[in-house]
Amino acid sequence: MSNDPSAPTPAQVQAAIDSFHELYYASLGWDRLTYLGYQIKQCPLDLQLYQELAFRVRPGFIVQTGVAGGGSVLFFATLLDAIGADPAAVVVGIDIELSAEARTLKHPRIRLIEGSSTDPKTMQAAEAFLPRGGGLVSLDSDHTAAHVLKELRLYQRLVGMGSYLVVEDANLNGHPVYPAFGPGPREAARTFLQEEARFVADDEIWRRNLFSFHQWLRRER
Repeated sequence: MSNDPSAPTPAQVQAAIDSFHELYYASLGWDRLTYLGYQIKQCPLDLQLYQELAFRVRPGFIVQTGVAGGGSVLFFATLLDAIGADPAAVVVGIDIELSAEARTLKHPRIRLIEGSSTDPKTMQAAEAFLPRGGGLVSLDSDHTAAHVLKELRLYQRLVGMGSYLVVEDANLNGHPVYPAFGPGPREAARTFLQEEARFVADDEIWRRNLFSFHQWLRRER
């Protein structure tokens, strides 16, 4: 803790973080952002974290459940380009119903699958696109705890050693936004970590970023 008497207290820091989350959601800013013309429902501060981690762990692929307007999968594809990823590295986007906007994506790394992310047939289709080795997985579809937990249990096997299984929008259900949402991503992540010893919550990411909306789970073994 800083010895500077003018430094904010932990309570003041937490209040500022909570206010940022609440203001960001109340303004619907996340619903109006675009990436290269495609809707991207991401806080830019989390995109910064994604690029740091992708550069560090060099994933052989990225899988994202929940495609929406397609901006996130396009961001991941151009990110793989920027870090000089192997040409075989792909981004697989999965959505129960692909939007018309997402269907127009033309980036050569992108593969799109329409279907439930927890359907074994969908998982089989995704794995058919993936090169050998592990990658990074981002979960951003149905945010109810039961669904997210199913995804965590299913997609964990795709994550490479030292790479990440990202539980998006872990700030729901009063953490601090939408307190009436009910058990959601954060609760699912907590349950998963209790039953799966190979993953840990990377709290250092929270300390450095402060404003991240997501829970970053790192595979350690």
